[in-house]
Formats: sequence, C-alpha cells, structure tokens
Amino acid sequence: MTGWHVTTVRKLARYKQTGGILPPVRFWRSLSTAEAWRKKTNRDMIISIEVDVAYPMSDHQPPMMAWWSPFVVREWKEVKDG
Repeated sequence: MTGWHVTTVRKLARYKQTGGILPPVRFWRSLSTAEAWRKKTNRDMIISIEVDVAYPMSDHQPPMMAWWSPFVVREWKEVKDG
C-alpha cells in the first residue's frame, strides 16, 4: 500500500539518522489529503512510503483517509517540500 507521510524537516533528518520511521507510522492514502494536513499543521514535508500492513485510524473524518502501520518504515521518497 502506498501512503503519504507528513513530517517536518527536523523529523526527516532524524528518520535519516536512525534509518527509519518508528511506529506507529501515520499516513494518508491520497496526496491531496496529505497536502491538506501539511497545510493545516504547518509541517514542511510530504514523503511517499510503502507499507505491507496498515489499519485505518478511526478518529479521523472522513473514515478510511488516515491510516497507520505498526512496522518501522525504512524507505521513503521525498515528494513535496512545503
């Protein structure tokens, strides 16, 4: 499953230093919802991730838009720098 993780430059540097994004890894299923979240939270970056196991976050509306994975994500692609 492809997802878009919204983060800051500082956190992205930490991901690179440690070699992964520690769980729970939260992400969006569409780039447009990730962009809206990036703007709402004033975060800097959107990165594309691939996960094998993920679950919808029940506290987000509309449902099935925000997801999370219980596994470390070790690879990503920088998609958008705000």
